[in-house]
Amino acid sequence: MNGFELLIVALAVVLGSLIKGVTGLGLPLTAVPVIAFFVGVEDAVVIMAAPTVMSNAVLVREHRHELRSAEHLPLFAGLGAMGAVAGAWALPRINERMLLLALALLLAAFLAWRFSSAAPRWSPNVQRWGRAPVALTCGLAQGAIGISGPLVAAWFQGLGVSRQRFVVSNTAIFLLTGLTQLATFSFTGQWSKQRLWGAALAATVVATALPFGIKIGRRMNPERFEALVNSVIAVCTVSLLVRAF
Repeated sequence: MNGFELLIVALAVVLGSLIKGVTGLGLPLTAVPVIAFFVGVEDAVVIMAAPTVMSNAVLVREHRHELRSAEHLPLFAGLGAMGAVAGAWALPRINERMLLLALALLLAAFLAWRFSSAAPRWSPNVQRWGRAPVALTCGLAQGAIGISGPLVAAWFQGLGVSRQRFVVSNTAIFLLTGLTQLATFSFTGQWSKQRLWGAALAATVVATALPFGIKIGRRMNPERFEALVNSVIAVCTVSLLVRAF
């Protein structure tokens, strides 16, 4: 990539880091499609794996006091990690277009329910029986295309939790699935010198921009936070459809 292309990628990573600091998601959603435009989807997913893990570790530490009260989080994260192994193994083999379309349809259905329902919260039966398939699907998406944030966000937003618990629940799951994804990439030999350098540069940008996003998030009221999360999910849905076609 030339200097201008590197600048575009850096700006995408900065924007993703700011959104990540505020909402707990948004980094790979913003950065992976831009990087993929220049180097391809596989390279982009692998390059952003380590910086995303780092950002999640920082946010888990920031909101660690909420971890004890986050119900069913270990089970959800464990199932997500299992899905991430399968997704990372399938990365060179999977039909990416079909996966992108499936994720976009799921998110579109969630948004339609969210904006049409008088009380947009998951029922007790949905919470009980939907947890496992949602967790596995999130892990599969994370391992295969590096994007699971909107699905996880949709699940926890439907539970109606506070901003702090929302962020720590999302990032704790992303952290475990991301570490599993990294280990699988290493075990299957998917790292190259170019990918390592790209990951190091992206991690440097994330480490610089993420703290500013965290500061913005601390000042945001619940209504604006919920609106921003809905906006991120909507943008991601459109982005997935564009990538699929």
